[in-house]
Amino acid sequence: MTALLLTAFAAGGCYEDKGSYFTGMWSQIEAIEGVSLPGTENLYTLDLIEEQPLTIDPVVRFKPGVDASDFSFHWVMGGDTIASGLKLDWVVERTNKMFFNSNQETDFWLAIDNVSSGESWCYYLQNSTGTILKVKIVQAITPKIGVFVYEQPDGTVEWGSVKGSNPATPEAFTSLYTGIFERYNAPKTIEGSVCGVTYTSSDLIIYTDRSPACGAVIQTSETGSYPLGYLQGTVGDLIFDGEPEAVINGQSFYPGFMQELLVGTSLFIYSAQSSYQMILHGAEPTESGVAQIMGATPYMNLMHFSVLRRTSGEICYYRYNENQGYLCQPLPEEDGSTLSADRIVGVCRQPSSSEKALKLFVAVMKGTSCQLYTYTYEQSSGVKDMITFVSKRDISAWAGGMTGDCRMFTNSVEMPLNYLYIAKGADLWRTSYESQADPQIIRSFAEPITVVEVVSSSPQQPSGATELYTALFTYDQTAGTSKMYVLDATSDNAEILSEVETEIPGKVVAYRAN
Repeated sequence: MTALLLTAFAAGGCYEDKGSYFTGMWSQIEAIEGVSLPGTENLYTLDLIEEQPLTIDPVVRFKPGVDASDFSFHWVMGGDTIASGLKLDWVVERTNKMFFNSNQETDFWLAIDNVSSGESWCYYLQNSTGTILKVKIVQAITPKIGVFVYEQPDGTVEWGSVKGSNPATPEAFTSLYTGIFERYNAPKTIEGSVCGVTYTSSDLIIYTDRSPACGAVIQTSETGSYPLGYLQGTVGDLIFDGEPEAVINGQSFYPGFMQELLVGTSLFIYSAQSSYQMILHGAEPTESGVAQIMGATPYMNLMHFSVLRRTSGEICYYRYNENQGYLCQPLPEEDGSTLSADRIVGVCRQPSSSEKALKLFVAVMKGTSCQLYTYTYEQSSGVKDMITFVSKRDISAWAGGMTGDCRMFTNSVEMPLNYLYIAKGADLWRTSYESQADPQIIRSFAEPITVVEVVSSSPQQPSGATELYTALFTYDQTAGTSKMYVLDATSDNAEILSEVETEIPGKVVAYRAN
């Protein structure tokens, strides 16, 4: 295949193709051969897959008497020089310097410079009819499995995805893609500490405490005009129409039920019909005087609820239903008064597909004491749900001494053994939420645990769901890197199904699965 040869009399070093080139005869080169790829003879667009190698090894035959050392060669894609030298050995990667048209196509050529005369030539790929091939970079990093968000040592926030196509084979999760935001949006960055993450098949929304941006709304699908990873806008602009009136202190999204934002001490509840809610300046909060929120873990789309702590210390149960609206009621103490505490530590629900009375578990800190409260609750169509105190247990000595930064959770579906887990420090502990006997360590790690997420096959259809895996992340503060483990937490010793090889360059603070 012969490629099209275009020339321009201009200084070398800038290879943006702006249509200023003209065809002409190359007086010092006899021929250029091998600038072609098999299978492109009938194509008009060449698809290059990210992370795949691309090799082109041309031969330049100069005319007699020509000094070959006068020539330099560069490969240019979308205006960005991707390699220097005549032979191209390149791993396909879209860079922030490349420009693409509305169809996400760009140009690709070999730039030939005569360093003595200043002449610059472009040598394009073309098909068998002489038409220049347009190039598309096809993404291979669609988050089929899930996404993780991490804070980097420089104070910025990034995200990555788990490589794979089948969430039911967690033993195959062996590598990750990291740094996706920078790849498509540099020099823009996400700054601040993460205070909430929503992930749907089309959007990743990262909420931070840094105004005015307060995070980012990122496209995570391959459909539409923009690539996966593209910044659609800031949280400040798209959600608050500028910036929030106070610092974001919490955020959650429960598909099929509700989404919530705690801005300062104002709690805003909204339906889950869209991936984010609009909160304009002066908007009336659903609940005022709220210090902390925590949803039942893990989330399942059946009888979901959350728990809040007021600035007064009162602990309340609440939920949202599009037909009934917002419902909030105090959790009772043993004597019938309202439960009060300094901090909510954990909120779990009995992992049952039943819509009858279930057990809910709320762990709270009161000073240095940690108490585990057990209730039964049944959601009703009236203005109140039925919540009944069952028991409380002092668990201050659990897991080597309970603190407010541990992570408590149950399985996502019913198990023969009713497990309650505690991730604290570098250890994963387990007991039964029925017996509430002292927990035992079932797995220890080299570094402290930062995130644990239980993933089921269909969280929005819990009656037919199965538990697929538990994703667990640890953080090495000295190295500034995180590591991902994939567990079968239901096995006797929490078997590690895969230990992901890729090092994450920061502290993972959230994991979300499809």
